[in-house]
Amino acid sequence: MSRPLRFVRLAAVLALGGACATDPYPLGGGPDATTDADGALPETDVPREDGEDSTVCWPVGPDDTCNGEDEDCDGIVDNGFDLQHDPNNCGACGHACVGPGAEFECVDGACVFRQCRLGYADLDGDGLSCEYACPLFPTQAEECNGVDDDCDGATDEPAELTPPPPDLCRRLPGTPCEGVTLVCATRGDPPQTGWFCGYGPEVEFDPTVPNGIFLEETRCDGFDGDCDGVADDPFPDLGLECDNGRLGACRDLGVRVCDPADPGRTVCDLSAPPDARHPDPTAETCNGIDDDCNGVIDDAEGPGRVVDDMVELDVGGRSVWIDRYEASRPDATGDSAGRSGARRCSVPGVLPWTSVGFGEAAAACAAAGKRLCSAEEWLAACAGAAGLAYPYGAAYEPDRCNGLDFDGVPGGADDDRLLPTGAAALSSCVSAAGVHDLSGNAREWTDDVRGDTGAPSYTPIVVVRGGSYDTPAAGLACAFDLARAAATTRLPALGFRCCADAPP
Repeated sequence: MSRPLRFVRLAAVLALGGACATDPYPLGGGPDATTDADGALPETDVPREDGEDSTVCWPVGPDDTCNGEDEDCDGIVDNGFDLQHDPNNCGACGHACVGPGAEFECVDGACVFRQCRLGYADLDGDGLSCEYACPLFPTQAEECNGVDDDCDGATDEPAELTPPPPDLCRRLPGTPCEGVTLVCATRGDPPQTGWFCGYGPEVEFDPTVPNGIFLEETRCDGFDGDCDGVADDPFPDLGLECDNGRLGACRDLGVRVCDPADPGRTVCDLSAPPDARHPDPTAETCNGIDDDCNGVIDDAEGPGRVVDDMVELDVGGRSVWIDRYEASRPDATGDSAGRSGARRCSVPGVLPWTSVGFGEAAAACAAAGKRLCSAEEWLAACAGAAGLAYPYGAAYEPDRCNGLDFDGVPGGADDDRLLPTGAAALSSCVSAAGVHDLSGNAREWTDDVRGDTGAPSYTPIVVVRGGSYDTPAAGLACAFDLARAAATTRLPALGFRCCADAPP
């Protein structure tokens, strides 16, 4: 019974396709091999329990491979393989304990995870692999660099970052940079991850540069954009006075402000006072203002010249023109006599030009193309053709003109004071020709010289006519010529008016 079994065993070996498949002596036989008496190869008899011959086993090799066969015919299947502890054949041949990035051991025929290999981490917690390859090894504390330095699957976690550089940002107190903090961000092209100063919109900076504040501001916006302690310093004209480019009363003043439409420049803000007196040229009047906007104040010549308010008189058969009102300064108002001596004006409602000497009064008339009135001209304007004692009539009336008896401030005690020209309270102090205030208010220089003061100055003595607010009735009469003053006299109650030989 053993022969057939041996040949079956041999057939099985040949079927394995090993070396025996081509070797004419596949089991080690050959011309020099020791054979049995019947010429067969040595055989191994495996005892059987029933006493019969066992199956004959011919060894395939010196050792077993893990495949479930007894290849070395020692009676032990897979001899040398510990399926309970071999991590390459754990629990079964060919069952290796392996996983990405992980190390295992075989315990009682089962694969047990031991640890991750160096440079790998198990982030999904499945215990079968260390699927995450650390981008940096060995690991280190998390830096702001866009890299998972500590191999925990997260990048640049704020709570784990090492502190940033302490002096990277500008933090000048009192500027928009005060209290700025650092932020870990990715910026630029190509992108770069790192610490950047978290400046607000008021600061002019390049956000792709860690502390990229501009060397000089480019925006005029009221903010200190470069955090140097001075807002809008590249715009030195900011806050300066400006105008609309026109002249005279048409000139509108303003201040230079940041241009809301173009933050790179300033503009003239004309909305702030003072505004133009009027936007377009008007007829020139004697008021110290360039009303016609030609660059000349109170023009004396040309189409825009001042037309003085004068009254025509017949003086001995010739025409003479005299100021309707006592002379005043161009900048005079109802409360102030003004300061300008540019020319004399003849306008109502302003305080007369007083405290003026004879020479100064004559010069003021000449500057306007006029002259001081002669005694004859002045008397003709006051008394008229009827030869009246007072400009309003033949008899004195204490409340008609501003003399000693007139109360300059109604109510209470009698107040003697200078009043504005042609004041409403004096509306009846007008001559027949229409000339105001020839009696009272302010005495008036005339061109009536009556000698001089003698040596050493020989100052001319000049007749002053009409009386003033502190003159009694006799001195307020048209013909009164006894009031005289040295040409250098300057008094608060002494003024003048002008005459001309040609119409205004």
